[in-house]
Amino acid sequence: MNTVSYVFGDNLYLNITNRCMMACPYCIKHKWANKFKGNDLKLEKEPSCEEVIEAIGDPKKYNEVIFCGYGDSLINLESVKEISKWIKENSGKVRINTAGLANRYYGKNILPELKGLVEVISISLNGSNPKEHNELNHPMFKEESFNEIIKFAEEAKNHIPEVVITAVEFPGFDISKVEKIAKEVCVRFKMRPYLNNEY
Repeated sequence: MNTVSYVFGDNLYLNITNRCMMACPYCIKHKWANKFKGNDLKLEKEPSCEEVIEAIGDPKKYNEVIFCGYGDSLINLESVKEISKWIKENSGKVRINTAGLANRYYGKNILPELKGLVEVISISLNGSNPKEHNELNHPMFKEESFNEIIKFAEEAKNHIPEVVITAVEFPGFDISKVEKIAKEVCVRFKMRPYLNNEY
């Protein structure tokens, strides 16, 4: 049975799409047999907003309700907006984890559409320059993706209260360079652990 929502720590995570703007070879989605904490996140079909809302239950029970599954939720933007609106109306707090390429994907600035719906947006940046980022993550827009992500993070500050740039601490990657970029953009930085087979 596909998992639409799953609890991890004090948070509830929403798995609403497997589509992504990246094809990161280190992503846990490539380890289908292991699943993630016992949850089957490989979707046979994308859930409806009603199905996601039913899976959430009471959003006040959680520190945050986070859009984060085996894909980039902003590919399913209309669902994110509708579900986030419901979460907010029911006193929940919303965070979105994203690759930061939604503006390029849609060919417009989508961030104003999230204003008032999202407290935190967490942007993954695994690479300190266009070439390194392209080689590590295989993004949809190749080497152009790096600068698009930086622009997305800078623009997000105008619409979302808290913007975070994250990077995975995987072998051979100098994460301190990404931390420096986050400081230059004036957003918070967070290191994410490299998930191995134990998950």
